[in-house]
Amino acid sequence: MSNYTMTFYCRDCLAVPEETQLRQRMVQEQVLHKLQDHKLELVDFNLTENYQSYPEYPTRGKHKTLVEIRLELTRMDLRSRDSIYHRCLDAMRRDELYLSDYTDGNAESPTQNMFVFDMKSDRQASA
Repeated sequence: MSNYTMTFYCRDCLAVPEETQLRQRMVQEQVLHKLQDHKLELVDFNLTENYQSYPEYPTRGKHKTLVEIRLELTRMDLRSRDSIYHRCLDAMRRDELYLSDYTDGNAESPTQNMFVFDMKSDRQASA
Protein backbone atom coordinates (compact mmCIF):
# COMPACT_ATOMS: atom_id res chain seq x y z
CA MET A 1 0.00 0.00 0.00
CA SER A 2 1.14 3.51 -0.79
CA ASN A 3 -0.13 6.93 0.14
CA TYR A 4 -1.81 8.78 -2.71
CA THR A 5 -3.32 12.22 -3.05
CA MET A 6 -6.55 12.36 -5.03
CA THR A 7 -7.71 15.77 -6.23
CA PHE A 8 -11.38 16.35 -6.89
CA TYR A 9 -12.96 19.35 -8.55
CA CYS A 10 -16.23 20.49 -7.06
CA ARG A 11 -18.53 22.53 -9.30
CA ASP A 12 -20.52 23.81 -6.33
CA CYS A 13 -19.03 25.78 -3.49
CA LEU A 14 -19.17 24.20 -0.07
CA ALA A 15 -20.54 26.05 2.94
CA VAL A 16 -17.72 26.70 5.39
CA PRO A 17 -18.64 27.55 8.99
CA GLU A 18 -16.28 29.84 10.93
CA GLU A 19 -16.22 27.64 14.02
CA THR A 20 -13.52 24.96 13.61
CA GLN A 21 -15.29 21.93 15.08
CA LEU A 22 -18.51 22.72 13.24
CA ARG A 23 -16.44 23.16 10.05
CA GLN A 24 -14.94 19.67 10.43
CA ARG A 25 -18.32 17.95 10.69
CA MET A 26 -20.24 20.04 8.16
CA VAL A 27 -17.57 20.02 5.45
CA GLN A 28 -17.05 16.27 5.88
CA GLU A 29 -20.82 15.68 5.52
CA GLN A 30 -21.00 17.88 2.43
CA VAL A 31 -18.06 16.11 0.78
CA LEU A 32 -19.59 12.72 1.59
CA HIS A 33 -22.91 13.73 -0.04
CA LYS A 34 -21.13 15.12 -3.10
CA LEU A 35 -19.11 11.91 -3.46
CA GLN A 36 -22.28 9.82 -3.11
CA ASP A 37 -24.05 11.93 -5.74
CA HIS A 38 -20.99 11.88 -8.04
CA LYS A 39 -20.77 15.67 -7.93
CA LEU A 40 -17.01 15.59 -7.39
CA GLU A 41 -14.82 14.99 -10.42
CA LEU A 42 -11.58 13.08 -9.89
CA VAL A 43 -9.13 15.25 -11.81
CA ASP A 44 -5.80 13.88 -10.56
CA PHE A 45 -4.16 11.27 -8.35
CA ASN A 46 -0.51 10.69 -7.60
CA LEU A 47 1.80 9.30 -4.96
CA THR A 48 1.65 11.79 -2.09
CA GLU A 49 5.43 12.07 -1.73
CA ASN A 50 5.76 13.05 -5.41
CA TYR A 51 2.60 15.10 -5.65
CA GLN A 52 4.08 18.58 -5.58
CA SER A 53 6.58 17.78 -8.32
CA TYR A 54 3.86 16.37 -10.58
CA PRO A 55 3.55 18.46 -13.80
CA GLU A 56 -0.16 19.25 -13.25
CA TYR A 57 0.36 20.46 -9.64
CA PRO A 58 0.89 24.20 -10.42
CA THR A 59 -2.30 24.38 -12.51
CA ARG A 60 -4.58 22.90 -9.84
CA GLY A 61 -5.36 26.42 -8.64
CA LYS A 62 -7.43 27.14 -11.75
CA HIS A 63 -10.39 25.34 -10.20
CA LYS A 64 -12.86 27.12 -7.97
CA THR A 65 -13.19 24.46 -5.28
CA LEU A 66 -10.83 21.53 -4.78
CA VAL A 67 -11.00 18.61 -2.39
CA GLU A 68 -7.81 16.66 -1.81
CA ILE A 69 -7.99 13.26 -0.16
CA ARG A 70 -4.76 11.66 1.04
CA LEU A 71 -5.28 7.96 1.44
CA GLU A 72 -3.53 4.62 1.23
CA LEU A 73 -4.47 2.73 -1.92
CA THR A 74 -3.89 -0.90 -2.78
CA ARG A 75 -3.27 -2.33 -6.23
CA MET A 76 -6.93 -3.31 -6.33
CA ASP A 77 -7.92 0.30 -5.64
CA LEU A 78 -5.75 1.44 -8.56
CA ARG A 79 -7.53 -0.73 -11.15
CA SER A 80 -9.58 2.18 -12.47
CA ARG A 81 -10.67 5.73 -11.77
CA ASP A 82 -14.02 4.31 -10.58
CA SER A 83 -12.33 2.07 -8.02
CA ILE A 84 -10.23 5.02 -6.76
CA TYR A 85 -13.40 7.11 -6.47
CA HIS A 86 -15.17 4.29 -4.64
CA ARG A 87 -12.25 3.89 -2.20
CA CYS A 88 -12.39 7.62 -1.36
CA LEU A 89 -16.17 7.42 -0.89
CA ASP A 90 -15.80 4.35 1.32
CA ALA A 91 -13.13 6.04 3.46
CA MET A 92 -15.39 9.06 3.93
CA ARG A 93 -18.37 6.85 4.83
CA ARG A 94 -16.31 4.90 7.36
CA ASP A 95 -15.06 8.10 8.99
CA GLU A 96 -11.42 7.22 8.17
CA LEU A 97 -10.65 10.82 7.16
CA TYR A 98 -10.51 14.19 8.85
CA LEU A 99 -10.32 17.73 7.49
CA SER A 100 -6.64 18.52 8.04
CA ASP A 101 -6.42 21.78 6.12
CA TYR A 102 -8.66 24.41 4.61
CA THR A 103 -7.48 27.26 2.39
CA ASP A 104 -9.71 30.14 1.44
CA GLY A 105 -8.78 31.75 -1.88
CA ASN A 106 -6.89 35.04 -1.90
CA ALA A 107 -4.75 37.08 -4.29
CA GLU A 108 -1.77 34.71 -3.95
CA SER A 109 -3.87 31.59 -4.47
CA PRO A 110 -6.45 31.66 -7.27
CA THR A 111 -8.16 28.60 -5.81
CA GLN A 112 -11.44 29.68 -4.24
CA ASN A 113 -11.43 26.94 -1.62
CA MET A 114 -9.22 23.94 -1.00
CA PHE A 115 -10.14 21.24 1.48
CA VAL A 116 -7.57 18.60 2.43
CA PHE A 117 -8.60 15.35 4.09
CA ASP A 118 -6.00 13.04 5.62
CA MET A 119 -6.30 9.57 7.05
CA LYS A 120 -6.95 9.41 10.77
CA SER A 121 -4.30 7.81 12.91
CA ASP A 122 -5.29 4.74 14.90
CA ARG A 123 -5.68 6.93 17.98
CA GLN A 124 -7.91 9.46 16.17
CA ALA A 125 -10.05 6.69 14.69
CA SER A 126 -10.80 5.19 18.10
CA ALA A 127 -11.65 8.56 19.70
